[in-house]
Amino acid sequence: MADPRSITFWLIGAICVFVGALIAGSVDPSVLGATTMSVAIAYIISFVLILIGGMFWISTAIIQIEES
Repeated sequence: MADPRSITFWLIGAICVFVGALIAGSVDPSVLGATTMSVAIAYIISFVLILIGGMFWISTAIIQIEES
């Protein structure tokens, strides 16, 4: 049976990766009013969210290995 903590980490990781991919996919540098700095910040935020989601998934894998 899965630990509630590992399920929570898995869901938080999925949400972080989803939001990061959503931000990265919707950035359009050619939109009127988009500056180079705002586009770079959006890409950095999405990259960090994807990394955080990956860290949550790795934590879940470690918890599952320690339990078995």
